[in-house]
Amino acid sequence: MTRHWADDYYGDLYYESVADLLTARLSTFEAALLRRLLVLGPRDRVLDLACGHGRHARTLSPEVGLLVGLDRNPEYLARARHSGAVRVRGDLRALPLREGSFDALYSWYSSLFMYDDEENARVLAAAVALLRPGGRLVVHHDNPLRLRRQTEAQSSWDMPGGGHVEETSVYDPVTGRDSCTRRVIRPDGTLLAGVAHLRYYTPEEWKGLAGRCGLELLRITSTWQADRPAERLDDDAPDLIAIGRRPA
Repeated sequence: MTRHWADDYYGDLYYESVADLLTARLSTFEAALLRRLLVLGPRDRVLDLACGHGRHARTLSPEVGLLVGLDRNPEYLARARHSGAVRVRGDLRALPLREGSFDALYSWYSSLFMYDDEENARVLAAAVALLRPGGRLVVHHDNPLRLRRQTEAQSSWDMPGGGHVEETSVYDPVTGRDSCTRRVIRPDGTLLAGVAHLRYYTPEEWKGLAGRCGLELLRITSTWQADRPAERLDDDAPDLIAIGRRPA
């Protein structure tokens, strides 16, 4: 796998800065949401794209027939060893899995669209191809309708075990790209730093993207409206969830 900015950002930098924020309660809530949105059953074969340390799999894997977690970071996969998922190391741009072999798949927390628009479309099309006809897909990322109202943001927080996190995000509403610079100052004074370059698609852009990638887009919603069909995403929603399926 050729080196990518995600290797520096989605490593110790990301894990150490969010491990205490991604609580078991939050992960259980999100897993239940995924189960509902994907209409998962006890025999379904499910794929978690960019699974990280397997926090959703711990809840979902006992409830489905098979859960496969794919990530390019071997340390994240090692942390997922007790998640109940079959762990596969791989790159989203060259998925080492058989087409048509899953009933459902999901990508959570802005982890799918890390490339230019052409590459993002190829990644999504390859993901759709992994689904059986009628198989369902969920992709989650930040809400660009909210970000375009405040294009710059800064935040910082202390980590429970000591250390400090600083983050600056700059969103370009023309390109739909967010550049997020994060710094972790460890208790011993050592520094971790990296920049994430993520693409967030509006509901209108999702329609065109889905059409290019062989995906039937069912609806766009958010974590705060997931219990009701929402064809129009509220500008204030914190995130965007695209739900689709491979046409039968």
